[in-house]
Amino acid sequence: MALEGSLRDFDLFSLFNMIKIQGKNGTLVLSQGQEFVKVFFENGEIVGCDSNQVRLEDRLGTMLVRLGRLTGEELLAMVQMQRQTLKRMGTLLLEAGKVTPSDLQDALFNQATAILHRTFRWVEGDYRFDSMLPQDLDRDHFVPIPVDTVLMEAARIQDEWPEVERRIPGLDTPLGKSPGAQALQLDIDRDVSSLLDGRGQMQHGSSGLTHEQEVVLSYFGQAQTTTEVTQISRYEELDTCKAVADLLEAGLLVPLTGRTPKQAQLRAKAIAEDQPLKDWDPSPLLWPLVAVAFLVPLVLYVPHHRGSMNLGLASLQPVDVRVVPEGPTRLRQAWALRMASPKDGGVALAAALGRPLDGKNPVPDMMRLPDPMMPQARQAPEPAATPNKK
Repeated sequence: MALEGSLRDFDLFSLFNMIKIQGKNGTLVLSQGQEFVKVFFENGEIVGCDSNQVRLEDRLGTMLVRLGRLTGEELLAMVQMQRQTLKRMGTLLLEAGKVTPSDLQDALFNQATAILHRTFRWVEGDYRFDSMLPQDLDRDHFVPIPVDTVLMEAARIQDEWPEVERRIPGLDTPLGKSPGAQALQLDIDRDVSSLLDGRGQMQHGSSGLTHEQEVVLSYFGQAQTTTEVTQISRYEELDTCKAVADLLEAGLLVPLTGRTPKQAQLRAKAIAEDQPLKDWDPSPLLWPLVAVAFLVPLVLYVPHHRGSMNLGLASLQPVDVRVVPEGPTRLRQAWALRMASPKDGGVALAAALGRPLDGKNPVPDMMRLPDPMMPQARQAPEPAATPNKK
């Protein structure tokens, strides 16, 4: 029997703790509006996590592109290969030598915890727990996560998140670099230049930013929202939002009102390409042509016998099979016809109903027989025999 209810009555902390204590196996489905999150448990530990908003493997590929382990073209090739082979993205990356097993495990762990920590901020929604686990869980690369680890980090995030959220204008507000940030030379760029020149590493701190802030600032080469940055950031969602808030307060990031982020533009373009007939107006001749296309075969190709292969159209023809009743049924029909039309025995009525009689009605006309209840119809009693006198 499935366990289900509302998160207002049973919060996520209590739900996860109950699953851990009882050591349950199964799938926990959390829903809020159009978003669904699935958490897979085995012996009370988390062995998988996924979301319909951002799939775990999609975030893994995007993260590797941002880290420089993959190029955009290589990721597209991997996605195409995944569609052909139906293998997991992590398996393909390992086979291609793009990541090591340890890197893949760390990436899956970080992305799964990011989904869970974001889900723990839900204040309302529904849950359903079924004792069923999918067969295609990635048990080779997904290390089981103890529930206590998730609960402790989720509690810390819940304490700090309201303050971070207050410092950000909005998670879906487009942000961009200010003129000062565009002119700023970051230490991470200097490190790359010094390595290419063979001069070794340079000292950090000349930009006045931490390494984490510089990395987050590098994500804003084009207009981005905070939500989009958290999806491609190598850091936890809370830490990324903290860096964005620090950059906003330092004047290196500014809200871009009236502008659409690049990812939103790409999504809008993809939607438009997937739905090319959304604003299409049909021609006035469409429905008349549909009616003609339906009626012409119906009129020309209806078979004239019931032995046709097209039983549907043949059923529109008159029935050419005559059912001849026998026995008591035939006698009852004869009586009914005689009572309905005593004069001719119902011969004309039977012909009108499409069931003509073979000859006359076998039931006699009772109106022509003497009524045994009438006195004149009674026969006089025979006189008693008298003895002969001798």
